[in-house]
Amino acid sequence: MSGEDANADMIADSAAKFAAQAVGLGLLGRAAPDHAGWLTALAEASWPGLLASESDGGSALPIADFCIVCEEFGRKLLPGFAPLAAALGVLGEDTALRADILARAMNGEALVAPALQSEGARPSAGHGATLAPTDGGGWRLDGAKHFVPDGDTAEGFVVDARGPDGLALLYVPRRAAGVSTTVDTAADGARLARVEFANVGLDGGHVIAMGPRAAAALDRLRFPLQLGLAAELIGLAREVFDRTLDYMRTRRQFGRSLGAFQALQHRAVDMACDIELSRAYVLEAARVADAPRPGVLELIAGARARAGETALAVAKWAIQMHGAIGFTDEFDIGLFLKRALTLTRIYRTIEAHRARFREATSGANALDLFGLLRADTAQDASFRAEVRAFHEAALPARLRDLPLRPAHEDALWWHRQLHARGWIAPNWPREHGGMDATIRQRLILLEEAARAGAPELSNQAIYHIGPIIIRFGTPEQKARHLPPMLDGNVTWCQGYSEPNSGSDLVSLRARGEVRGDRVIINGQKIWTTAAHHAQWMFALVRTNPDAADRREGISMILVDMAAKGVRPRAIKTITGDDEFAEVFFDDVEVPLANVVGELNGGWKLANAVLENERLMTSTPQRVNALLDRVDLLARETGAFDDIAFADRLARARIDAIAYSAAFARQLERMRVAGSPGQASSLLKIVNTELQQRLADLLLEAAGSAGASLAFIEVGGRRLHPALTFLQARRNTIYGGTSEIQRNIVARRLLDLGNDKRGERA
Repeated sequence: MSGEDANADMIADSAAKFAAQAVGLGLLGRAAPDHAGWLTALAEASWPGLLASESDGGSALPIADFCIVCEEFGRKLLPGFAPLAAALGVLGEDTALRADILARAMNGEALVAPALQSEGARPSAGHGATLAPTDGGGWRLDGAKHFVPDGDTAEGFVVDARGPDGLALLYVPRRAAGVSTTVDTAADGARLARVEFANVGLDGGHVIAMGPRAAAALDRLRFPLQLGLAAELIGLAREVFDRTLDYMRTRRQFGRSLGAFQALQHRAVDMACDIELSRAYVLEAARVADAPRPGVLELIAGARARAGETALAVAKWAIQMHGAIGFTDEFDIGLFLKRALTLTRIYRTIEAHRARFREATSGANALDLFGLLRADTAQDASFRAEVRAFHEAALPARLRDLPLRPAHEDALWWHRQLHARGWIAPNWPREHGGMDATIRQRLILLEEAARAGAPELSNQAIYHIGPIIIRFGTPEQKARHLPPMLDGNVTWCQGYSEPNSGSDLVSLRARGEVRGDRVIINGQKIWTTAAHHAQWMFALVRTNPDAADRREGISMILVDMAAKGVRPRAIKTITGDDEFAEVFFDDVEVPLANVVGELNGGWKLANAVLENERLMTSTPQRVNALLDRVDLLARETGAFDDIAFADRLARARIDAIAYSAAFARQLERMRVAGSPGQASSLLKIVNTELQQRLADLLLEAAGSAGASLAFIEVGGRRLHPALTFLQARRNTIYGGTSEIQRNIVARRLLDLGNDKRGERA
């Protein structure tokens, strides 16, 4: 664990302990709001000053760490914290008035509320309030702000307004002459105030900043405010999700737990996917927000929209899972939905945030929000430039943006180009000829390959059997097989699926009879990618048909495809290519030395291969490449003019950003743990279904031309919407169907359906 991760865990633990102790002060306490008690509790634990400077007595935390605190507070539905902390983060200027307010607020004696939202669906900064100079050298504020949480009890407000020199950011006391508040009660019981300013006189000490400095100060307020609210929504979603899983494990219907019903399991898995992606997006946006650049506010808008949609979806699902009791006010689950409803309506609705994101990422002047996620050091930037230059020079146009896998000869040629640069095996250790790349280098290789439209290569050797031989193989197996995998002189295929034994590998029937130092294999494999081109196969074979546990009688065996009795037959797919094949084994003799690991111990190895396969076939490369193609074609055809299309693409782009963040987090977990684990199934579900959505959007952007089997020339690139659409159908099938992946996640990650009923493995 890195020092950064350890620090984050300490902060989360401290925040969780405080939240558990203070739970009675929040919505779960089911009492009238106790503002004084809440502020006192915060101050005693030194939480209000998390974002304030150390010179002002604060902690000056990074926004990402602040979000971790907000997430834990959100789990216990504690009163609003993000607005207060964000406001105090900008009050530390050099005037006595603000210094006094800041000190009192950090001591739990005053509440300061951001008043930023005005009328209208999507107001701009400063909208709804105007600041004008007076003859006496002071200022006059007029206008109104809406839906200010706790506005009727606040000591004062941080207000954005339009002034004579552009934007102004002000501190306005609530009791100042001309300030009035009207209060509405929100669904969760929060008090939301309309704050009106009628000829409010202010002196220079109330001005926090004006002009460009005000814009920067407003960002220092909005970034943690919006991300803190998003993190609170994530915490809410995680808590109600955990509570609902517990209920599904224990509540019994028709003699089984609710969690044993597959339909309910799959819905739970979808909720888990949403939470994982939204949390990754929020934390990644928070990391970026500490070093603000153009586009950060739009990136945050996407995070806020996704977190809000996730929290609402999970809370609604939770009520459904609990049934009638979930709809009663006597049960706590409904409180989470009420809080989610309120948090998605304040400081801009989630619809307004998504609209901001959509408008910033559509059309010819679209922002590159993916670029903001790149935390390149100088060394990383140099490597990125090297990789980009290589692709520009070495990758021919005929191999760019292919809708299908390249022809076998072309795939070998590109494999060898990457090998010549030392980039073909970034995940292998150097001692075996690999690159031993850092997480950032792996992501850079993927991102730049997607940018260039590089062809998809088979993963069978480099990412599947290669790492297994490195980990479990004999010295002789490593010496014989690893070098030709790297240089591309030997192609491999995977012999797993069989007729009537696809995703259910435990039921495989291909037999291997051990005779002395040989294994005699009989049976059939199917859906075997490139088997008719491959020189070697790694196959699962049942070598002990009498094993009590069907998993214990399976071995992983390396099979020479040129051996007598091996007969591959190509199978044409709906795209017109022959990507698949079936392979027949008739008394095929294989040396016993070709068994990888222990005889009858192949099930463990098979799972390791599948975990690697699901992770490495779920890289963001294809998603990002498809997104680029949709953008390119939509600009050409004018599809962005259709607001419905633009909104669907914005949702997909938000999901793509979230997925990229989640994938990077999973790579880091894999680096620490040594294997991807069952979370690789979760990533595969999201990745493949997102690819299909983008393929659908590419077809839609093409209009009637999408029916053609001809390429579309756009901006010097060749796109094929029809074949891309057809090819995407395979994604949710190979490597274990999406339905099987949901079963795996439900049972092994969420612990659903594991009733003690002697169920099959």
